[in-house]
Formats: sequence, C-alpha cells, structure tokens
Amino acid sequence: MPNHPTQEATRRILESSGTLIKNDHFVYASGDHGSGWIAKDLINLKPELAYELGQLLGQEIRRHGLKPDVVCGPAIGGVICAQYTALALGSRCIFSERVINEEGKTINFDIKRGYAEFIRNQSVLIVDDIINTGFSVLLTYQSVVQAGGKPLGIAAYVNRGNVGAKELGVKNFIYLDEISLPAWSAEACPLCESARPINVQYAHGAEFSQR
Repeated sequence: MPNHPTQEATRRILESSGTLIKNDHFVYASGDHGSGWIAKDLINLKPELAYELGQLLGQEIRRHGLKPDVVCGPAIGGVICAQYTALALGSRCIFSERVINEEGKTINFDIKRGYAEFIRNQSVLIVDDIINTGFSVLLTYQSVVQAGGKPLGIAAYVNRGNVGAKELGVKNFIYLDEISLPAWSAEACPLCESARPINVQYAHGAEFSQR
C-alpha cells in the first residue's frame, strides 16, 4: 500500500473530479450489480489532474526502487496514464494494442508500430489507470515478454479489483489507492429489490436495461 498522504491525495483527485461514484446502481461486466463505479475517463477531462496522478505514481514507483527504461500501457485506457507516469519517471513510453477474434473478444495484446525494437532487452513497467481483474495488464505483460522486454511489474492509479501481486503473478504491484466497492449477483441485488433505477450512463447498465 502507498503511504497515507499519497493515498489521501489520490482519493481527493478521484472525488473532486467526480470519478469515484458511490450510492448508485451499476451493472458490471461480470453481470453482478453494485453501488459504486470509478468513471476513470473523467480524470482525463482535466489534464492537470492526470498529470498530478502521474507524478504521484512516479514518486511511488521510485519509492519502491524501480527505474524502468520504458513504461507500457494497454490501449486504450492505459495510454494516457502511461504517458504521464513516463514523464514523471523520465522514461520512454509505448502502448500495447488489443488483438480481437471474430466474435469481437480480446484474445491477446500485441506490441505494434515498431515499438518492439525499443523495449528489447529493456526494463519495462506496465502501467494502467484502474486494475479490475488484471486482464488487460496481464496480457500486456505477456506481450512485453514476447517482444523481448524485461517486465519489472505492474503499476496503477487504483486497485479496484482488490488483487495483489500474488494473484497477478508479478513481483511488483504498485498502486496509489485501493477501493473496494460492494457487489452482488443480479438475483440477490438489494438495489433491484428496492427498485433503485440502474445507472445507464456508466458500466453496463444500458445493455442490461435493453435486455
């Protein structure tokens, strides 16, 4: 966990930007329902906030003794935070891209655009904004290995999935804040039972309501 001042500063940014939403009714990708959501894209509406988070994450990464040659973020969500974090660290920055199958599902991530030559035999830190299940960062980690890079670990603004380095299978997992948001199966959702309207602006509420 980060030190208390760092966590406080991060939470202030999340709350002041409206990014952290509580006491509402959301449908998650898993199909479960919950009362909270992190609307991460709102941070990027104010570049000064994304810059501040990048500086905080850079400080936390240095505090752990890591000095990556390259920072790599999974596209699309991890690109902006990777850029700001790389800026704070004085590192190069690249991104990995999704490989989609015929059903439209992500099956892999790949290092494209000639970036592989810049990470071969270089130390690489994978950086994303919010970690939920770790799906994107783990596939990005694998893509870095396949391209010849030497991954140091994973870093993020927020650990939303409440996973650790052990669950991710990495030596270093660094984040600025950890936020646990309650969730229930759709059948056992107390918000549905109380007829609380589903938020259709964020998460997967719109698709759920259409069904």
